[in-house]
Amino acid sequence: MLYKRSGGRKHKRLIIILSVLAAVIVFFEVRLKPITEAVAEIQAQALATEIINRSVLEILDESGIGSDDLETVSYSPDGRVAAVSADTVMTNRLKNAVTLRIQENISGITNHRVNIPLGTIIGGEIISGTGPSVPLFISLSGNVSSDFDSSFEQGGLNQTVHRLSLKVSAEINILMPLSSVSTTVETSVLIGETVIVGNVPSGALLRME
Repeated sequence: MLYKRSGGRKHKRLIIILSVLAAVIVFFEVRLKPITEAVAEIQAQALATEIINRSVLEILDESGIGSDDLETVSYSPDGRVAAVSADTVMTNRLKNAVTLRIQENISGITNHRVNIPLGTIIGGEIISGTGPSVPLFISLSGNVSSDFDSSFEQGGLNQTVHRLSLKVSAEINILMPLSSVSTTVETSVLIGETVIVGNVPSGALLRME
């Protein structure tokens, strides 16, 4: 009888331990997953934006390309600005090089450590952001696309500033040990500015040649 009672108590203890363990697992699954995904998404967006800007600067520095190489201001016989023309070959070459570099640099992010305060995981406004950090490791991959954007702004008396920017859109896949999440990062990087003296007619938009 003593043996049976002892065995029964051990069985009950095992059930209690397993139940507590299951409750803890469920709690962290319900509580931890959305928090880690949200933190990972914010961190990935910041990383991707930094990578995009750095990649553009790297390519511009390596290639030595400036705004004067990408566009030309044309004037009519009476001295008025007729058009701002972009070199299609040069702009496409720059766009392709930047896009490839960004994609390579994003895919190079593996096992990037993100620290999440324990108070944030437990929850509550009072303890959120406090306590020891729980490490989370993320890896990134994604598809990148880009295109040039042209704009004119009044720059002063009889002056117009033409800005040439590269608009980049990156669809980022964030891989974590227990889950994955996707996000989109869109940003615009200024490539160059040209100050045009004289009135720019409304039809003098960026023309690809």
